[in-house]
Parts: sequence; C-alpha cells; structure tokens
Amino acid sequence: MEKLITLFLTLGLAQSLQSANLEGKLDLTLPEQEFNFQQIEEDSLRIQNAINNRVRFVKIKNEPSSRTLKTFYILNAIDMTTSFVMTRNHPTLKEQNFLLPGKPSAAEFLIHKSVTAPLAAANLEEGQMIIVNWLLGAVILRNLYLYETTCRTSANYHAVTGQNISPC
Repeated sequence: MEKLITLFLTLGLAQSLQSANLEGKLDLTLPEQEFNFQQIEEDSLRIQNAINNRVRFVKIKNEPSSRTLKTFYILNAIDMTTSFVMTRNHPTLKEQNFLLPGKPSAAEFLIHKSVTAPLAAANLEEGQMIIVNWLLGAVILRNLYLYETTCRTSANYHAVTGQNISPC
C-alpha cells in the first residue's frame, strides 16, 4: 500500500512539474559556463604531482602505461580471489606466499594486496611490470591446475617406506 501511495505522489509531482514547465513558469535550462582553462591546468598538475609522489624507492625512467597498470591490478584481484576461494574450499591446499598464513582470511588477503600491489606498481618500470603481469597470469593458471588436480584427502604415507598409499 505504501508503494502505491509513493507511486501516486511521484506521478503527481512529476505531472505538476511538467505542467509548470509547459506554462513557462519553470526554466530548466542550465546557464552556459565557459571552461576555466587555468583551473584545468592546475588540476592536471596536481594529479600528475600526486602520481609522481607515490611511495617510490627507485627512480623510474619508463613509467608503466595505464593499460599495463590496469592489467596488473586486475590480475592481482583475480589472484587474490581465486587463492581465497581455493584455500577455503579445498581441504589440502594452502597459500604458498610466505607473507601469508596457510589458510588466510579475506581480510588478510585484502591487507596484503592493498599494501604490496601499490608498492610494486610505484616501483616497477613498464618492462618489469609486463614481466610481473605474465608471472601473475602463470600463478593464476597454476592455482587453477592445483585446485583441479590435487587430492582432496590428506596424504597417507607408509611409515617405513615413505610411499604415498592414499587412494588418490
């Protein structure tokens, strides 16, 4: 009932605004405004200054392109998401990054990636970033391979011979 009343009030308000505009009482045109090229230039310099003042440890000669950086961040997001889902849904898979525990929580993944990814992005050149992107892609494919092929039961080793006698 409340939705019906809200609908009627909205229709009534829209109709009254339209009729007021048709009668010439309501001017909905925006005033023409010229571009402030000085302000645009100042904003551009501020943005470029913010980009250049990232946490840098090395001098960068060849800045990564925006496409390379976007690819880097997308691959990091895919890596983080697949690693989290796979370590949570597979009983024997563990995270192999030495900076994280074996079965990290979502918060641990987010904190890790939100610290390491921007540092890497700020301190790598275009060629280095491309290599890192290829490595991230390989890591993602390796994670998918391990998730599909790793035995879901824990390994059962024979105490004397050290042979794996699990059914997998």
